[in-house]
Amino acid sequence: MSILDWIEILSDLLETEREELSMFCQEKHLSAWDVLFNEEDEASAMYILKEWNIEISRNIDWEKVILWEVHSEEILWEMALFWDVNKRMATATASESCVLIVILSFSIKELTYKHPDLLWKIKMIINDRMISNKNK
Repeated sequence: MSILDWIEILSDLLETEREELSMFCQEKHLSAWDVLFNEEDEASAMYILKEWNIEISRNIDWEKVILWEVHSEEILWEMALFWDVNKRMATATASESCVLIVILSFSIKELTYKHPDLLWKIKMIINDRMISNKNK
């Protein structure tokens, strides 16, 4: 069983693809109010929120503005890996203790180099998810 088997948005991947991708994943635990990354940080990973919520905010005119909240099974900052956005556009803060799956950029790039069809599938999953979120 893979660390990724429970993630519905990855269900289109074959079991063997999920297993191989899971070798490049690790769990990260955050306590309430821990910052996952800050606005303007260099992007080095994609995250899948396993449990609870992450608050996304930006500093606008030196004031913290909450943009949205990411919930369980949603992806955080995948565009940084797949669309060449090198800097974080916002700050991600745990609004309560939470668990994330971390996929480091070098790992996913190595895997998708070996399996270009996997890169296409992941991009399609992310695209579908973005369209779905816009329609909510």
